[in-house]
Amino acid sequence: MSLTVLAATASLAAALTAAVAAPEAAPMVRIAELEIDPAQLDSYKRILAEEQEASVRLEPGVLMLHSVALAERPTAVRLLEVYASRAAYEAHIRSPHFLRYKSSTERMVRSLRLVETRPILLCAKSRGAEGGPVTCL
Repeated sequence: MSLTVLAATASLAAALTAAVAAPEAAPMVRIAELEIDPAQLDSYKRILAEEQEASVRLEPGVLMLHSVALAERPTAVRLLEVYASRAAYEAHIRSPHFLRYKSSTERMVRSLRLVETRPILLCAKSRGAEGGPVTCL
């Protein structure tokens, strides 16, 4: 596992622990459903990866960002976004790296649907696949 992934996982575990200690700041969890122009899919995935890494590394309130594509439809991208609070989300969408992502991918994204959720339980291993203590929120 790369050091970046390990650092991000450790950061998530620390943030989840902090969120548990401060229940007044309820986490915000959202699923984004995107449809990407097939001709621009590789470029989109590269830009998305840069934005995700920067967001988790630079923003304390961004607890987790995961992206996947549907197996049978690789242009159908799904994002699982976990923020420490609504305020953390609001700060995220004003960040330079997110604004760069939005402007760079504007013509690549054919559709976007944001699904609000209510978290039931969010758990992460502090060292990713290597194990370590589990933190749940």
